[in-house]
Amino acid sequence: MRARFYSALLTLFWLLFCGSANSYAALSVDDFQLNDIAVWFPKATKLGPTKNGPTHKIIYEQEHIVGALILSSDISPISAYSGKPISTLIGLGIDGRIAGLAIVAHEEPILVVGIEEKKLTDFVNQYVGVKSSEKIRVNASDRKGFRGVDGISGATITAMVLNRSIMLSVKKMVDALEWPPLSRPDTTIKERLPDPTLEQLWQPRLDSWHGQDLKIWSIATALFLLTLIMFFQDWLVRRPKIFTPLRYGFLTFTVVFIGYFFAAQLSIINVLAFIQTYSSGFTWETLLIDPGIFFLWSFVAISIVLWGRGVFCGWLCPFGAMQELIHEVAIRLRIPNFEFPPMVHERLWAIKYILLLLLIGISMDSFSSAAKIAEIEPFKTSLTMKFDREWPFVLYAAALLVIAAFNSKFYCKYICTLGASLSILSRFKIFDWLRRRNECGKPCQACAAKCQINAIKPTGEIISSECHYCFDCQLTYWDDHKCPPLTEKRKKRERRNEKNALKVIDISNN
Repeated sequence: MRARFYSALLTLFWLLFCGSANSYAALSVDDFQLNDIAVWFPKATKLGPTKNGPTHKIIYEQEHIVGALILSSDISPISAYSGKPISTLIGLGIDGRIAGLAIVAHEEPILVVGIEEKKLTDFVNQYVGVKSSEKIRVNASDRKGFRGVDGISGATITAMVLNRSIMLSVKKMVDALEWPPLSRPDTTIKERLPDPTLEQLWQPRLDSWHGQDLKIWSIATALFLLTLIMFFQDWLVRRPKIFTPLRYGFLTFTVVFIGYFFAAQLSIINVLAFIQTYSSGFTWETLLIDPGIFFLWSFVAISIVLWGRGVFCGWLCPFGAMQELIHEVAIRLRIPNFEFPPMVHERLWAIKYILLLLLIGISMDSFSSAAKIAEIEPFKTSLTMKFDREWPFVLYAAALLVIAAFNSKFYCKYICTLGASLSILSRFKIFDWLRRRNECGKPCQACAAKCQINAIKPTGEIISSECHYCFDCQLTYWDDHKCPPLTEKRKKRERRNEKNALKVIDISNN
């Protein structure tokens, strides 16, 4: 039954992916007229097309060239968080400086819901007067050789994409025009850019990694440690005094550093963006903008193939870690736990898969609409924006965390669309290292009672597509005071040792 369910999901996913039409209407610089740039070039009299070089329009003042009008998505269409480029209209002066610019089209989820228009305008206005030869970095005011611009709070990756798209477009245009040119009519345009070397091609893509050594080394070290935990899981779970503090320490790191300090919470938006990017031609640009997101998604891709979705959901998801830590505190405070009956619990699982299919279908037609529905994820509110939002969003995220005290990882089990998407891929994992005994489920239910996700069937099998790899069942499996089969063996061994000890005493007395 479950196999048919996942087969149906995969089929629907493929049909939505292959059969949908992307309705994102791409703008062109030809869509803009003089009145659109009147503030930047008040004396301009006409816009003239050119035949060579990147797509642009020449701006004339009578018969003299005074600038060029370009659209970043025409020249450097770098996919942003949504999987689609942000279209920025740029007025470029003949001195190579930006005369004015404005964002004219985007489907960025953080900009559609969450960021005020004023913050977006304030960000792009920092580029007015910037020369094409300057090295601009977001939040890099203390870095030698670079001019820093203030980022957009809560939208750092989007700001980085905007920065790279704007500056790369301007540089390409200035190089192609060989500006500053002679201010006369019919100035010709020459292409003089040589083919870039492999180093020249990749170096700009990794520029945003400079100054992020703490993030890079912290996340890389954590992922290496998690890999060791996976490989030495049997040794660790036999030593709960080592494993338990290690696990809760790792979860704390996930919340504090991955979630809040590094803002690297993965999202269903990433999955939808990947589908959009893949369908229109995959590029590395956006994936490499943030090293934390890059490392995490790379690790998720590998760990899903090896062990399934549980490694991410149980160890690397900040919101999931928050819920687990809250539930653990609730247990210590003896707050009563509430779980749904098995039949209801299994039916509620379907909610997240239905929501996933709904989001995929809507994103194919309108990514901005999907972004609004994706607000069902509390990640942006609780982690990216640190609860600094309108009260309905704050109330929703806070309610989920409160519910987690009574019902462990309620959001993860029933609502999380990111978990649902990873769960489908988990069907193809290679290894199954979680141990079970013949007595598991027949009749022993000790592990099932400990499972915070309720991912163990009454018959004893672990439902790998739902398992979060927390190792609670493995702690029980190896504990001869909690696992009934082991407890019985221990008691027999103790009785046998007692009998042997009595025999020795009898012999010594005689």
